[in-house]
Amino acid sequence: MKSERRDTPRVPVSIEAIVSTSGRGYQRTVTRDVSLDGAYIVTGKQKVGRRHKPVEIALKLPFDGEEKFHRFRAQVVRTAGGGTGLLFEGVDSDAYAALMQLVFSRQPK
Repeated sequence: MKSERRDTPRVPVSIEAIVSTSGRGYQRTVTRDVSLDGAYIVTGKQKVGRRHKPVEIALKLPFDGEEKFHRFRAQVVRTAGGGTGLLFEGVDSDAYAALMQLVFSRQPK
């Protein structure tokens, strides 16, 4: 069995996202899965960026009964299977709280 390389669990969830990279403008997409450390976004044939390059992503996260976009600084860690894996680098406390609520509410009990 292949072991996970991340510190926190990832949950399969489709969340509206907007990615911004230098020189490429904004790209609307959705997530395939999310963890407290990052997200895998569906990009199809479009490239979001090269490996280890910074991007900014806004995720529409549910929190306290409403949905709100939260911005994250991230870097591209892999591109495969019609998507891109992002590692979060900068997460403010409100965004982290929303991520925690989402991830842990979807964990098996």
